[in-house]
Amino acid sequence: MRKYSKIYKIKPREKRGRFWVLSFFAGIFAIQMGCSLCCSSEPIQFETVFSYLISQLSYLVLPLVPLHLAIYLLHFRKANYDLKTFNKFFARINMKTKAGVSVLVMSIFLLIVLDDESKLENGKLLDLVIQSIAAAVAVMLFDCLKIQRNAVEDEGVVARAKHHVAPGLAVAYFRYIENVVKGAYEEDGTEISKPHEEALHEYIKENEIGSVRDWVSKKILILFPESDQIRGTVQEIAKREKEDGENHCLTLDPITHKYFSSGQPRTSVLNVIKIKDNEIKIPYSCSEGCFRNPLLKSKSIDCDQIQMHNRESLLGVTPSGLCEKIHERKEWQNNYVIFAENRPLNTLYQMVDSPESQISFTRKDFEVQFKLYYAELKRLIEEDDVCKNKVELFLYHDYEHKKSGNFSKNLKNKILEMKMRDQKDN
Repeated sequence: MRKYSKIYKIKPREKRGRFWVLSFFAGIFAIQMGCSLCCSSEPIQFETVFSYLISQLSYLVLPLVPLHLAIYLLHFRKANYDLKTFNKFFARINMKTKAGVSVLVMSIFLLIVLDDESKLENGKLLDLVIQSIAAAVAVMLFDCLKIQRNAVEDEGVVARAKHHVAPGLAVAYFRYIENVVKGAYEEDGTEISKPHEEALHEYIKENEIGSVRDWVSKKILILFPESDQIRGTVQEIAKREKEDGENHCLTLDPITHKYFSSGQPRTSVLNVIKIKDNEIKIPYSCSEGCFRNPLLKSKSIDCDQIQMHNRESLLGVTPSGLCEKIHERKEWQNNYVIFAENRPLNTLYQMVDSPESQISFTRKDFEVQFKLYYAELKRLIEEDDVCKNKVELFLYHDYEHKKSGNFSKNLKNKILEMKMRDQKDN
């Protein structure tokens, strides 16, 4: 089976590496300058250090002119020598950046080809031409081998694009969630579908799960499993009930909502997962006759009172026949989690699985669209005053090689987080 890179390990660096790269080159330059000055026979003075620094910096910037020229010529050839197409290659570059680089290149060019008397030197000009040819060959080689391509920059371009799949899926799914949370009403105010809070109260009452040992989530969870195969569908969750280590189960009765879409009546289904907490032992003082001595039931048996008292003490039984020992009992809490099936995520998976003859959608495309879809849906929910308190996205890692009750463990951790949050709010 093909292995894919984990989504959470391919987050863009967001230009965080620039500081470290520049620091590395600055450190190397400082070490080179220090060694050169220390090995020099001339005394170290400020004027000497400054002039040496200027000379070294001039050597560093000299290759900028042939490289700049080579890059422009290569892209001009790619544009079939059309200026309009050529300008599109650099349309994304900031105007101030382009102007600054152009002025810097012109200044360096004059520094290279002019002598001390501001006259053109043919020898320096010939060296510049040779360097430009060598730079052009190097740039063409880099372009043919695609060495200059950066996956992080490609992801950034896709994320900034106006036309991609993720935002459309997020908006459509948010409208569905919004109808479920807020309810649906006719134009005259007639109720079509109850809000989720009212439907949840009715569900708790009908199924009699409102006792102290039952905890029901107030929020609707939307599952976002980061995985190479697992999609978090209702069928997969039901199938995983039988796996080792899993101790969750889907309830038979879901929560249903009715609404209209494009004038057509529809029914939405919110499934409910039941999962028990780990059993805990609670000490309690027993006041029942669980250890009643059968000898006390017979009045015809004559025995020594002292021996009976000692025997009752050993058994932990009082003369009345009641146990007063400290016992332990096992208790647990039934947790009910309401979740909405993440069908847009299933759509992205179907696009990956479809043949290339139908659609070109690679695993890399899926990983980018997954993150964009999650971010857009999260933004829409957080910006809605009602939905942000009723809906929560559940992002977790669920890869196939983790089969020791991975889903139940993740769900328990999420339930614990929600319980602690509820206690804090209360």
